[in-house]
Amino acid sequence: MTIASHGFWRYRATASNCSNWHNSPLPLLKQHICRQLPQVPRLNDMARLLNISSRSLQRYLQASNTCFRQVVNECRHQLAQQYLQENTYNIQEIATQLGFEEQSSFQKAFKSWQGCPPGVYRQRSNSKNSRSFPGQPLASRQVMYGTN
Repeated sequence: MTIASHGFWRYRATASNCSNWHNSPLPLLKQHICRQLPQVPRLNDMARLLNISSRSLQRYLQASNTCFRQVVNECRHQLAQQYLQENTYNIQEIATQLGFEEQSSFQKAFKSWQGCPPGVYRQRSNSKNSRSFPGQPLASRQVMYGTN
């Protein structure tokens, strides 16, 4: 299982499941995009998978104030955040699995999405995770000094 398909299955579990995709094909479109990565998906192929014309898909995206490229970037961004937080894959592997030809292109895109480079994001998320105590709100944590 590639890391992209791993991310797809996690994304699929969190995406809203719509019974009538004509009302909102966006979650299903995002699932298909995640499944295609690292191969950069094409609008025509995604429309065919959704059983609609590419023009209908374009009209839907336009009515949703977005475009196909933006939806692809949202999927890449979400998966990149997930992979960086998991700390299992290096930045080069993540870039490759998200369909970037160069690591520098991934780093530039991630910085535009997140406001910081992927390495800094990983460090920040790791320091947050190491300081958190699952199930305990911050106010309920008590430090006992000199009791041992």
